[in-house]
Amino acid sequence: MLSFLRKFFRPAPQPIVERVPIAGLQYYRANDLVQFMDRGDTLDLVQEPGNPHDPNAIMVEWRHNKIGYIPSEEAKNVRKLLKRHKCICAKITEIDPAANERRWVKLNIYPCSAANFKENI
Repeated sequence: MLSFLRKFFRPAPQPIVERVPIAGLQYYRANDLVQFMDRGDTLDLVQEPGNPHDPNAIMVEWRHNKIGYIPSEEAKNVRKLLKRHKCICAKITEIDPAANERRWVKLNIYPCSAANFKENI
C-alpha cells in the first residue's frame, strides 16, 4: 500500500532550466493552437545546426507542430545540455496569449529520465 501511495506523492523532479520563453510564436502555429495547449504539455526540442540565422538554433514543437524557437541567448546553453544529458524534454509552464509580450509561452527543461512524471505546475 505504501509503495502504491509513493507513486502519487513523489516530489516532481527539478528542472535543469526554468522559465525559458519561446521566441517567434507570432510566426508559427502557436496562435492557432493555443486553445488546445495546456500547462504541463510536453514539447519537443529539435536542434537545427544548419539554420542560416543561428547555428545553435533549437526549434520547439508541440504535437509535431512548430510553434517557435528557444531564444538565441538561451540556445547555446540548451545545446550544451543536450550534449551532456543526451536527451532532454520540455514542458509548458506558462501560457498567456493576452500578456503584453511576444514570448507568452514559457517552458521548463528536464532530463528525459524525468519525462514521465506528472507535475502540478
